[in-house]
Amino acid sequence: MNISIAQDTLQVDSMLKVIPTTPQERLDGIFDKMEKILANEPTGRALNLAFQALSTVKNNKMPVGEVLAYRNIAQIYDRIGNREEALRYYGEALNVAKDNSDNAFASALAHLNMGQFLSEQELRAGGLQHILDAAKLFENLNMFNYVVLCHYQGCMINYDAHNYRQCIEEGYRVLSYHDKMMLGEITDQTKFQKMSIYNTIALANYKLKQYDIAIINYEKAEALAKEINDEFWIGLINGNKAVVLKNLGQTQEAIKSIVADYRTSKKFKVWGSAGVAATELCQIYLSINDIEMATRYLDSAKAVFAQEADKVNRRKAMANYYYTYSKLKSATGHFPAAYKALAHHVQLRDSLYQEQESLNLAKVKASYDLDQKQTEIELLTKNNEIQQERIRSQRTIFIATLVGLILLVILVINLIYNYRRQKNIAQLIQLQHNEIEAKNVELETQSTQLQENNQYIQLLNAQLEQKVEERTHELEVTNNELDTFLYRSSHDMRRPITTLLGLDQVARYAINDPQSIVLFDKVVDTARSMDSMLFKMQMMYELNKANLPISPVNLHRVIEESLKYFKADFTKYNIVCHFSPSQDIVILSNAALLQIIFRNLIENSVLFRKTQAGATPFVDVNVAKTNDSIQISIADNGIGVEEKYQSQLFDLYFRASQASKGNGLGLYLVKKAVTKLKGEIELISDYGIGTTITIKLRIVQ
Repeated sequence: MNISIAQDTLQVDSMLKVIPTTPQERLDGIFDKMEKILANEPTGRALNLAFQALSTVKNNKMPVGEVLAYRNIAQIYDRIGNREEALRYYGEALNVAKDNSDNAFASALAHLNMGQFLSEQELRAGGLQHILDAAKLFENLNMFNYVVLCHYQGCMINYDAHNYRQCIEEGYRVLSYHDKMMLGEITDQTKFQKMSIYNTIALANYKLKQYDIAIINYEKAEALAKEINDEFWIGLINGNKAVVLKNLGQTQEAIKSIVADYRTSKKFKVWGSAGVAATELCQIYLSINDIEMATRYLDSAKAVFAQEADKVNRRKAMANYYYTYSKLKSATGHFPAAYKALAHHVQLRDSLYQEQESLNLAKVKASYDLDQKQTEIELLTKNNEIQQERIRSQRTIFIATLVGLILLVILVINLIYNYRRQKNIAQLIQLQHNEIEAKNVELETQSTQLQENNQYIQLLNAQLEQKVEERTHELEVTNNELDTFLYRSSHDMRRPITTLLGLDQVARYAINDPQSIVLFDKVVDTARSMDSMLFKMQMMYELNKANLPISPVNLHRVIEESLKYFKADFTKYNIVCHFSPSQDIVILSNAALLQIIFRNLIENSVLFRKTQAGATPFVDVNVAKTNDSIQISIADNGIGVEEKYQSQLFDLYFRASQASKGNGLGLYLVKKAVTKLKGEIELISDYGIGTTITIKLRIVQ
């Protein structure tokens, strides 16, 4: 025995060591194990260990631990019958929860413990209220195992109070929460609880004469009992189900279920349950006039009742036995024996009734005393709260008075300081006022002089503006003359170049000398280069016009003219050109600007073609029309543009490659022309692979 106590003490000591480092939401497991150990300890030692646990959690400021420690202390007092002290410590747990209202887990545990205790003392209303309060808190914490426990207790309380409909409602609520539990939370214990709930609901169904529903719930309970392999409960459920089957007139099914209950009760030595089952079998066999089987089971009932250890239960069982015995003797015609047995039944019944009445009165008195004690504790708690509130109020008044005095002293000091400061400021203001008056006289003199200077400056500004206007007009005239000269010069210079190119074509028919052909090719290249440069200069003039004329333009015709200009180059360099218009597209635009765009882009595709042996250069021109825009893309498989140069490609005079034969005007003119037409341009180029330039023009209605 001493070895066992020492082992229990060591276990509790090890628990006390791990409590400070355990998260509060996991303390319930430790205190539940501790409660089982304390239940086997002598009262004095159990209380000593329980108070040590309370001290540990208080020192570590663990409200959940305090609630659980007070629960363990209360349960020790409850076991020795000191219910007043038990109630006091359950109340202390509620006080801890109230002082730590932000800790919902502590509050929920405190209400659950108080509710269980009050319901055990048959103070069902108060107990049920605490349990339902706990259920709400646990549900908010998503702790469905505790929610299930609360509603399970509520179901049992309602059944004990004969509130069968509410019992059924609470039972089904428990089952709904069971369905919300995670797979890892479902254990044999939760299955046992679910089985017990189905059994209790079925009992309530029976009380409300809902026999068919009762049978369904008994079968569900029996299935769960078989799942957890609980043979005792399988028999107990069968016994309960037999009563319903009997009322439904299913006698053979009832006998089968009661026999299973009878055998299971005998196996587990639950003699009272076995005797009741045997008595019930006797009555069923009497109802079908099977006297032999009725006699056999009644004899069995007497034998098992004799083994019941509890005297009160044995006397209750014998009263039932004598009543059944009298019915058996009446059925066989032995009326004297039946009368004698009935007299024994009445004597035992009356004796048990008187004892039960005395016990009920004692329970009522105990419940009343406990209720009074709870009321006293609540009054004392309320009184303590009032006293504490009064102390807090007095402290607040004292602090407010002290703060008021300090503020008053500060105010007086501040007034004195402000008075002296205002006096010094007044003297300083007077001194500054005198200085300001002197300055005003000086400023008036300077103001007169400034007005004269301003008038002179305004005169100079007027003369300067007149000169600027004259110079600006001269510059505009000069620029216009220069633009006109540039346009006409480039136009006039292009005429002999066109003639020269025409003579080249004629000469080629007359001369077959290869060297001469080579010289002609170089002359043509030079002439075309000059023509391209003069064309760009001519287009600069067009782009600088303030107002561009807008007229219907056949887009395909402009593109074909631009491609035709480079036909000789396509033939010379074996360039494949793709352009297959599906239909004519006519838009309101400026033909000259469109020609600038297409000629420069196609020229770039020709100039920057691939020249490696075996390469087949190509130029693809595609036109697509949408509801509000025209999209033209010109793609080639030339040398491409390195990514680092792409952002500068449309800048004036920029050349990204040494292969460029121009002066960096082409793409600049393209970008300027697209901008003039309120369009968009996009460049996509992969160095060494090719370039695609897409022009998007809005359709002008």
